[in-house]
Amino acid sequence: MTSAGGGMEPEFCDVAIVGYGPVGVTLASLLAREGLRVRVFERDAGIYALPRAVHFDHEVMRVFQSLGLGDGDFGHTAPILGYDFVNGQGDVLFSLPMNSRDVTHQGWRTDYMFHQPDLERVLRRNASGRKTLRVHLEHEVVRMEEHEDGVELDARDLRSGELRSLRAGFVVGCDGANSFVRKTAGLGLDDLEFDEPWLVVDATVETPPTELGLPPYPTQYCDPARPVTYVPVAGPYIRWEFMLLPGENREEMLRPERVRELIAEQVDPDRVEVIRSAVYDFHALVAKRWGTRRVFLAGDSAHQTPPFLGQGMCAGIRDAANLAWRLALVVRGQASLGLLDSYQSEREPHVRALIGIAVNLGGVICVLDRAAASARDAEFLSRESRVMPSPAFPNVGPGFHQGDTRGGHLGLQAKVLGCGGRSELLDDAVGPGFTLVTRGGVGREISPGGRALCAALEISRVPISPENDVDGAYSRWLDTLDCDAVLIRPDHIVFGQCRGPEAENRLLDDLEQRLKVGAPPAGGPGGAPG
Repeated sequence: MTSAGGGMEPEFCDVAIVGYGPVGVTLASLLAREGLRVRVFERDAGIYALPRAVHFDHEVMRVFQSLGLGDGDFGHTAPILGYDFVNGQGDVLFSLPMNSRDVTHQGWRTDYMFHQPDLERVLRRNASGRKTLRVHLEHEVVRMEEHEDGVELDARDLRSGELRSLRAGFVVGCDGANSFVRKTAGLGLDDLEFDEPWLVVDATVETPPTELGLPPYPTQYCDPARPVTYVPVAGPYIRWEFMLLPGENREEMLRPERVRELIAEQVDPDRVEVIRSAVYDFHALVAKRWGTRRVFLAGDSAHQTPPFLGQGMCAGIRDAANLAWRLALVVRGQASLGLLDSYQSEREPHVRALIGIAVNLGGVICVLDRAAASARDAEFLSRESRVMPSPAFPNVGPGFHQGDTRGGHLGLQAKVLGCGGRSELLDDAVGPGFTLVTRGGVGREISPGGRALCAALEISRVPISPENDVDGAYSRWLDTLDCDAVLIRPDHIVFGQCRGPEAENRLLDDLEQRLKVGAPPAGGPGGAPG
């Protein structure tokens, strides 16, 4: 086969990624960390200079941790201290608790606000040290053709106009809402029928927002005159989102004078420097299929959610973590292609549940009828407590885990005594990969097959005892799960748990068998629902 330019065989890579935003760069780093040959194509010349996403949570922070990053590495980043929902009269309808304790079961604070250009710079700098990763900026993928054993790509250099041809074992589209990969693969979108236009205004201030009379944490103004979101992002950055009312013209709303009028309802506009204003349609969409045999979607190419829960980018990072270890095992020949079938069956129910929570919050916020708003206010204000529990996030859907109560939930990350007797978070002590946490006294000999599997997959075994369980968290966790051994996947999801002296061997045997056949697909190509 010749390249688009003629004469030479195209370059081969294990995985090609289209798109190099936060999801694409995270996936690229996770794959390259495992030694896979990764190529990335991105249309833009550099990092988009303005913020889009502004929130990530403790699960995402744990993924970043696995890349060697900590919460102090991202420039302007700060834990969220609260989240209030306020009516048109200034009464707090309810509050969601944020960071009510130092760390969660993932080892980090629950929620962080961040400045996206800062985060992307850190992620790209981290990725740049991966020897098997090559990034082609200002390259637009213009052709993608899937075959039984791989995928052909042509990418046009937007500077020179030349075409670069590539053959990849797999392709992942991290190329956003208008995904070329999704459209070319014919994967389709399921519209969940939430479409609301909002004016988004990003700004900076020279003094802390509280000194300007602004709230110290995110606030939803559930005012039927105009619903408004206010977000103190981190450092000097703040954001407002103003819902467009029926009949309002998008172009009119973007006029600097109109933006100034809207800001003036909350703060002296002379104390604020607007750096971006844009009208966005808040959507709720999910891809009908998240993949074929060798082409997959992650991030906004697979799903889009209203921003009221702050889970858009978070969901994409979870996609990357869920997909990366599967691709690594399949490429290395340590698992069958069937392992990829459960990517969608695990991730789609989780995404749909979070979109549902966000849409429900939007239903509280986006009430324009005054009588309906008064009824809503009365219902919330009549409650004995106006502190609402944080929404419960679901486990992943059916897939590569033991299911029901024995798998599919997040594994605990607490402190253990690592090398040299240092107190470390579990992932820092053991590194990436599968982790087998056991009660220290379980201790029967691992079978020859189990030892071979542990060696091949570099499974870390962590026997828990009073000496290395720094805060006693793992002993309590095993008690709560009523088990003697827990096997945690590389994406921090529990594969399974077991009781008894043969607990470790039974978990390892189950893992080995499932890797040979993958998990039963939920139906249709790529594990898509039938």
